[in-house]
Amino acid sequence: SEIFSSYTYNMEYIEQRIRNYSYLNPGLTLVLNGVSYTSKNGLLDLLNENMSEEPLYAPIHLVGEDIEVVITHGTSYGETYYSFVNGQYTPQGGTHQAAFREAIAKTIKEFFRKDYDPSDIRTSIIAAISVRVDDPIFESQTKTKLGSKDKEAGVTMRQFVGDFLATNLDNYLHKHPDAAQALQRKIVENEKERKAISGIQKKAR
Repeated sequence: SEIFSSYTYNMEYIEQRIRNYSYLNPGLTLVLNGVSYTSKNGLLDLLNENMSEEPLYAPIHLVGEDIEVVITHGTSYGETYYSFVNGQYTPQGGTHQAAFREAIAKTIKEFFRKDYDPSDIRTSIIAAISVRVDDPIFESQTKTKLGSKDKEAGVTMRQFVGDFLATNLDNYLHKHPDAAQALQRKIVENEKERKAISGIQKKAR
């Protein structure tokens, strides 16, 4: 009170931070003003609790050493990502999110053996990624965007995320043909919509 004099806590912001910490530390219970926050399924809980629509297929939850991702698609436009680095929420994304976006498109194209446009693969995606990085470098003091090009010495972020998805997402799609089919239907639908809109724009011009 001596430093800040008149102040109040933004409880909505604090509760969201506590929730995020619970998602990033499954099994840990955090208590704020008598309210307990806990997560059993990590980022999968984050996605399920934040989605405002039914996903087109059950969210794909993949966990590895120093990385956790969840991926699904909805019907809304655009791309929705929740990204974290060493427990820090990065709403502006950064190198880990850029690597994630690139790796998703590459892995799915290779799985279906079709040269889909990356935008058709990512339209309506709802996803979360958390990585642990040695000596992270952020682009600002607020740590909202990761700037580190390397995950650790000798391993780039692009290589780390790309290799993880190339193995684990590919394996998941092979083992879950229903999810793969739903995903492909969505990509084809996105492609048709994009081409139809492009045709209308050409006519308008």
